[in-house]
Amino acid sequence: LACAKHLCGGATDIALRSLLRRGGVPAAVCIATCCHHRCDAASYVNLPFLEELGLLAREGDVERLASMAGWAVGGRGDVAARRRLGMMAKRVLDLGRVAWLRDTLELPDAMLVHYIGKEVTPENIAIIAGG
Repeated sequence: LACAKHLCGGATDIALRSLLRRGGVPAAVCIATCCHHRCDAASYVNLPFLEELGLLAREGDVERLASMAGWAVGGRGDVAARRRLGMMAKRVLDLGRVAWLRDTLELPDAMLVHYIGKEVTPENIAIIAGG
């Protein structure tokens, strides 16, 4: 079982990858993701997913996508537009994690869920699987 709240950036990917060594024990996941701006190419679990979407054309594109994710909870300029882009970047990263759980860990029920209202926190998405 991988269960965590506020598992920052690449720590989420490290926790997910640790489930590969569970020795035949069924896997279950409930991780509230956050701090997507701390993700990087070295730790992210599903680079092929991002490649298939055409998001990895140049060196450093994972880090650029992660940086954009930080706009979801702050930023300057046209704040509303930047926040929307930031939320999209966060969702793309989390959907890659969901796809990895489905494909690599064979958890077909992997999904994203809102666990609390966005008026409480914009970091209100959890990845769940294996239920």
